[in-house]
Amino acid sequence: MTRIVLLFVLLSLNYHSHADLIADTCKKSEYPDLCNSTLRSDPRSAKVDATGLARIMLEAALTKASTTFNQAKKLLSKTTEPVLKECLTLCTDNYKLIIEEIPKAIQNVGSDNSEAIHQADLALTDVDTCESIFSEEPNKRKSPLTANNNVVQHLVAIAEDILASLG
Repeated sequence: MTRIVLLFVLLSLNYHSHADLIADTCKKSEYPDLCNSTLRSDPRSAKVDATGLARIMLEAALTKASTTFNQAKKLLSKTTEPVLKECLTLCTDNYKLIIEEIPKAIQNVGSDNSEAIHQADLALTDVDTCESIFSEEPNKRKSPLTANNNVVQHLVAIAEDILASLG
């Protein structure tokens, strides 16, 4: 009986230490609420170190980037307006790059964190380019991708924060 209680206590301490790792990691992030909700929604987060948390965050960014790419393609297929078509074409081109860059970042997490950050920076630049094309004159308009672009940017930025803390 004592062994069962001891095992339960040890497992409970292990869970709390990982929960604290998530809380501590996210507290240092620029977007702590998104960080917490993303990591706590992934069951793998409870069993990994900070390197694993960075990888999970980049995987979440890749998933959202893929969703955004598909949304941009869908909008592009439905529009006949030339300027909007041009903007969405640029965004789909940029998201093709993002969907290549984030896996390269993931691949380098833990082995070459500076390269992982570099690839993540490239993805951030491409998201920013997609968003900013809509605000260029003379055809300034509201981007239909703003919400998704923001989430991709924030997820990548959180991953970069985690990677930077690893040294």
